[in-house]
Amino acid sequence: MRLHFVLPQLEPLYGMELAAALLMRGLQAHGVEVSATVVSRGVPAELADLTIDTLGLGSRITRLMEAVPPLRRRLQQLAPDVQIVASGLWGSVPVGAALTGSGRSYVAWEHSLLPERLRIDRRVRTLARFARLKGLRPRLVVAVSNGVARTVRQLAPGQEVVTVTNPMPPRPFVAPREIVDQGRIGLLTTAAFRPYKNHSCALAALALLPTNYHLTLAGDGEERELLHARTRELGMQDRVTFLGRVPGVGELLAQADLLVHPSRAETFGFSLVEAAEAGLPVAALPVPALDEMIPTFVPGALAADTSASALAAVIVRLTGADRPTHGDFEKSWHARCTALAPAEVSRQWVEALHR
Repeated sequence: MRLHFVLPQLEPLYGMELAAALLMRGLQAHGVEVSATVVSRGVPAELADLTIDTLGLGSRITRLMEAVPPLRRRLQQLAPDVQIVASGLWGSVPVGAALTGSGRSYVAWEHSLLPERLRIDRRVRTLARFARLKGLRPRLVVAVSNGVARTVRQLAPGQEVVTVTNPMPPRPFVAPREIVDQGRIGLLTTAAFRPYKNHSCALAALALLPTNYHLTLAGDGEERELLHARTRELGMQDRVTFLGRVPGVGELLAQADLLVHPSRAETFGFSLVEAAEAGLPVAALPVPALDEMIPTFVPGALAADTSASALAAVIVRLTGADRPTHGDFEKSWHARCTALAPAEVSRQWVEALHR
């Protein structure tokens, strides 16, 4: 089997970019010949072992149209037996356009299509409409979660869809940590300040908690000023710390007592897995994709609903009597090592592509 991936970008090498690298390496180890074209930016030096070329386009939304002519030329160079895999809507739309009239089909690797993203993100809604056009539709969609798969089926009835989770490299087991200082319980969020990440819900939940709870926010983005203003309105300047963008969260995870993840739309939940690997439980909202991660792969709990009061209630539980145990962490670790291992994910991809 031979595969050629079309990826929107590989820098920074985190989230879906890291998943792409892990998947390509896992497929190679499975005996699949793999190559890739990156639409925007460059290729990280640590991926020099992979066969990857780049179109070198910028990150503007117009790159989707700019990419079509060079992609058409690049894909025409591929042998007839090479299967093309486009990552996300940002890959599927230009690939579908580039292949129009060529007689070739492609596979879409989808991770963005969730109800909340469609509701609040105009770009995702627009791209989803284009992707449903008959001439641009893939022969198969590989969804990273059942939540994404359901959304694809609702948007494109009759579309063949299969769910294959993202790969995560197995890590050594880390036991959970006890809360050392009940006088100052440390909550942490690690996500960009975007509307669907819903940091305002975490702030509202904090306002409902006793004053010994402190929230640290690692990240930056378009809602920075809004979140700072909301903190002042709630009179919580002494209970909230804004760190801005940080190069890594490992030390923060090691110091925190609980990861709070109030996102309303999550593609997969890499940050949740990072927390679990650091021995840190997670409190999250009951939304698609996250409900597949917690508690199966990530020790923690989902709030009863998406309100701030429900989030506050689950935070109290997870920092009190219902804190996940050593056994809970061990069970989720075994599940990650089994189901998310690159070798297992690659096997499922090969099986799906033989349909």
